[in-house]
Amino acid sequence: NGIFPLEGYDPARCQYDAVKILTKLDMFRRRRPDLFKPQDMDADFFNRYNHIYEKVLLITPGDLFAPKTSFVYGLAHLKLGVAVVSTYRLTNEFYGRHPDDNALINRLVTEGAHEIGHLYGLEHCENPACIMYCPNNLDDLDRKRKYFCGKCRLTLESRIRGGFEY
Repeated sequence: NGIFPLEGYDPARCQYDAVKILTKLDMFRRRRPDLFKPQDMDADFFNRYNHIYEKVLLITPGDLFAPKTSFVYGLAHLKLGVAVVSTYRLTNEFYGRHPDDNALINRLVTEGAHEIGHLYGLEHCENPACIMYCPNNLDDLDRKRKYFCGKCRLTLESRIRGGFEY
């Protein structure tokens, strides 16, 4: 029983609407900003780099969908600065494979970084090894490396350094 209730459950699909979750997450963050500020960070440092730290990533076990999709591993809303990733389809068990916690952790890190990339304005990349590549299935996801390609990394660094407009 967590502090953030998932909304947007569609009983016909047995899935959660990722867009509704992101909207609710943004509203929750605005109502309870104290829960989203780093506790041990120097206030001056935080205020100077707030544009970097104002992003929120929610991890849920719920199965997610977005409009016109059968499912999504995750979804980000650039303007709201919020993202969600589901562990539901990242487990081997979902596909009838043997359990593998290391594979789940690697997939979660990769997809979390992918959605955070979207929060900084990165789009999908054509390089299948890049974190910003949009996988079509679990095997595509497992082929992705745990870092951004050179082009995406440079774009991300410039946006973090200088900020960016939506």
